[in-house]
Amino acid sequence: MKKILYSMASALLLLAPRPAQAAFQDTGWGARPVGMGGSFTAIADDSNAPLYNPAGLVQIQWNEVSAMYSRLFSNLTLFSGNTGTGGDTVHLDQSYLSYVSRASRYGSFGLSWANFNTTGLYREDTVALSYGRYLGDLFPVLDDQVSVGVNLKYLRRSVTLDAASATDPVFAGGDSRNAFTADAGLLWKPDQGALEGWRLGLAAQNLTQPDVGFKDKDRVPVEWRLGAAYQSRQMPWLVPALDITRRAGVTGVSGGAESWLFGDTLGLRAGANRDEAAAGISYYQAFGKKMGFRLDYSFTVPYYVQDAAGSHRLQVTVYF
Repeated sequence: MKKILYSMASALLLLAPRPAQAAFQDTGWGARPVGMGGSFTAIADDSNAPLYNPAGLVQIQWNEVSAMYSRLFSNLTLFSGNTGTGGDTVHLDQSYLSYVSRASRYGSFGLSWANFNTTGLYREDTVALSYGRYLGDLFPVLDDQVSVGVNLKYLRRSVTLDAASATDPVFAGGDSRNAFTADAGLLWKPDQGALEGWRLGLAAQNLTQPDVGFKDKDRVPVEWRLGAAYQSRQMPWLVPALDITRRAGVTGVSGGAESWLFGDTLGLRAGANRDEAAAGISYYQAFGKKMGFRLDYSFTVPYYVQDAAGSHRLQVTVYF
């Protein structure tokens, strides 16, 4: 039992080197946002929008299906010490699957699933139903400059128990916990005047602070995200961005830039935050006027985890 809990704690502490509650910690989702250091709240214009700011869904021009996989901290070997879980070696994995609809007069919709998994020991799952809409649809004076969005989320965390841990009082109520919560987002994107080219985003995640504790209360704290990005008329191919986050009393700052070249076929990006440096690349290919696909890759190097060869994320998105 102690070995299982020790491995769980070690895995989560790797993802939260600063003092913070670690349940459903933001470990960096989406290959494209991660390549910018996570500074995506004011951009949020693709299938990764539910992860950062659901208000950005209104910018999506295609239906999109996207899938991502990541092996975190490659070359770093963790041991569970419990052969009953299928072996001693433990990996930290991320998966993300998302569908988002193109904008219509009824708004934009999305359905996504995010998973964090410690091999055979611990996992977290988040299922989100997302919706975004321009406020101009309701208040014409705002035109299409301001949009709002919400996520309705189902959270589930679970552990794998062995014969000894199954009788531990900590898990007397079962080996899993689930809860519902919600996110809300706001995006301002002025299309004229002195502020043309700027994008400002604000999002609040886990608004109800759901309790996912096994025995004692373990609430997922509210996470606030404030982001800014800028795309000038003179250099539309370069978009710098900055995010400030606040969770459980800990403030984070991330910054990055993205550049699309050769007719938006090749995307390059780089960024950093308080935990890691990042870089990424994308390739986009259209098939006629009704279909296309994009391949995103990002690589991050952690500052505080020794002997790790970095984390790799690969994401494929199909447009139709």
